[in-house]
Amino acid sequence: MIEINYSIDEDGWKKNFPDFKKNISKTVNEIFNVIDIGTNQNLSVTFFLTSNKKIKELNLKYRKKNRPTNVLSFPMQSYYMNKYLLGDIVMASQTLLNEAIEQNITKHDHLCKMTIHGMLHLLGYDHKTEKEFKQMKKYENLIYNTIKHKS
Repeated sequence: MIEINYSIDEDGWKKNFPDFKKNISKTVNEIFNVIDIGTNQNLSVTFFLTSNKKIKELNLKYRKKNRPTNVLSFPMQSYYMNKYLLGDIVMASQTLLNEAIEQNITKHDHLCKMTIHGMLHLLGYDHKTEKEFKQMKKYENLIYNTIKHKS
């Protein structure tokens, strides 16, 4: 079972993504249907849904990049009170909306894709090398296509 926690500090989330909890939860659960992570522990992940301003601050502090970004992942992968804490995912609503428009996809599809991307980072996947990029992209597409097929 996975516990999903939400911390929202920006009103745009409720306005622009009124079904964000349903969309994120569905996506997270589907990830674990597609990828066997080798544990059936009680899992926990927290989503911090924020503004471009706040994610820019976090991006500068942790990645030394002075600009907003769509998603940041902070893996924990530790046990606490009988739960396996995967980590935290931070997303900015304005960036997701702008990117959805630029990519000509629905905002909900883009939220789904960024949730997958952030979760894969928490599960240890990365895209620093071409090989890592291809493997991560393969999983992103597989999970996204599975979700779209079930919709």
